[in-house]
Amino acid sequence: MKHIGPFTIWFDTAVPGWVAVGDKQQREGFGSGAKGERDATRYALQEAFPQVAAAISHLCTRYPEATSRAWAAAELLVLGHVLTPDPVEPDEAARVRSQRGNNHSYRLLRQPDGTLSCTCPDYERGGLALPGQALLSGGQSTQQLLLCKHLLAYRLASHLQWPVTKVTHQPLHPKRSHAGRFRGRAVTAVGTRQTHQLVPSNASAQYGNGKPVETNHLSHYRAYLAYTQQRPFSQEKLLSWAVGR
Repeated sequence: MKHIGPFTIWFDTAVPGWVAVGDKQQREGFGSGAKGERDATRYALQEAFPQVAAAISHLCTRYPEATSRAWAAAELLVLGHVLTPDPVEPDEAARVRSQRGNNHSYRLLRQPDGTLSCTCPDYERGGLALPGQALLSGGQSTQQLLLCKHLLAYRLASHLQWPVTKVTHQPLHPKRSHAGRFRGRAVTAVGTRQTHQLVPSNASAQYGNGKPVETNHLSHYRAYLAYTQQRPFSQEKLLSWAVGR
């Protein structure tokens, strides 16, 4: 069951199929399976939030390959999943709560070239590349942006001047160490004989084992250095720390 504006969407076993029931008890039926749920959700979005639906429809008409992510982004937006950034994270533009409802949030990070990245698996796997400034405005742009539904939700909020959800971010857990995995903001030496070598800010991006850091992991690497002033020993340790934050 989910709520989109005044509509409640659930699977009715008596039909059987997905239904959307509004505040005036108007009832619309849709098919079963994932398509039925998707159609019911889009119907509720179009009825309850026509401005959002119009922007998404415009985007999908120009870029059909963005359809799935775009409608998911609209749902994230209207459900209040686009959150204010953590004020202690200078490179963070916003956070977007997971669509799965597990209270996990993905971070949208500012990159040196002015673009935004997301810490979600879809973005890390390559996401979707679309023209940047032309996304919602209808203008022309040769800039290519790598997108996921979380970044689309943030850009949709900016385009529509939609108020994002203000939250008080909880501090990250203190540093915990297990098998060399560093997690959290505070870092201390592990054991009585360990020392930590500070890393100069102009040092090359490489792991403690000497291997270079891949481009798509640079945001995690910089965050790790900011919190620990140390190099992560390997990519496995870096990603373990990033997931555990």
